[in-house]
Amino acid sequence: MSRWLFFVGFLAFSCVKYGQDGLEAFDDGNYKEAIKLFNNALVSSPDNEAYHYNLARSYEELEMFEEAMLEYVWVATYSPNPSKALLGRGRCYWGLEDYESAIMDFTNVLRVSPDNFEATYLRGRANIKIWDYFAALEDLETAALLNPDHELVYYYRGVARGQIGFLYGAVSDFNRVLNSDPEMVHALYNRGICFQRMRRFDQAITDFTGVLDLDNGKLESMWRRGYCFLQQRNVSSACKDFKLAVSKGYEPSLPLHQSVCN
Repeated sequence: MSRWLFFVGFLAFSCVKYGQDGLEAFDDGNYKEAIKLFNNALVSSPDNEAYHYNLARSYEELEMFEEAMLEYVWVATYSPNPSKALLGRGRCYWGLEDYESAIMDFTNVLRVSPDNFEATYLRGRANIKIWDYFAALEDLETAALLNPDHELVYYYRGVARGQIGFLYGAVSDFNRVLNSDPEMVHALYNRGICFQRMRRFDQAITDFTGVLDLDNGKLESMWRRGYCFLQQRNVSSACKDFKLAVSKGYEPSLPLHQSVCN
């Protein structure tokens, strides 16, 4: 009997140690080791919710989304509070580009925890992915109230506002983002599009030039800058951009290059 008790105690101690070591490996970014350790912990404690959840997080960090989802489903099935597992599975659906399923999971989280920032923010971004910009804007407006210091909320809200046609609001959001990070290429580019649609061509040209200064491979910015030059009747500068974009393989520049510059 004493040997049996010692053996059980040893297994319990090993299980806890594997779990603790797994957390340390996770915190150190050593996710492969964390997976190994959490799996070892589950051998002697197969119903431990924390080990299943931490194993799922480790898989997710390695973008092993299908493996992670299996663990999140286990947690969601047996946990009295499945919200964090549904949130994790939603992130995995996002990683697999199944945005509709991700939205369903984020929505289920919000039914239980309506003030969950991450679920609100990610559902807003997922709605952008499926072109439901009004739903995205509603979520991102809420996310900005829940966490007003999260700068990316304003970037994605700007995207949703711009797609809806609320251009002044979009520019305001992009201005905020660029005040914090002047080299955020996507914010510069999207603000440039807003200025272009507002026929504020000087400002659009400045933004598209800024994009190209940061990344001269952004050929759509070159084409758009050329279009803005053309609207200002600066044919020489427009044709220079169209010609360069065409030479770099950006085919949408070809029709204007042929019709205006030849």
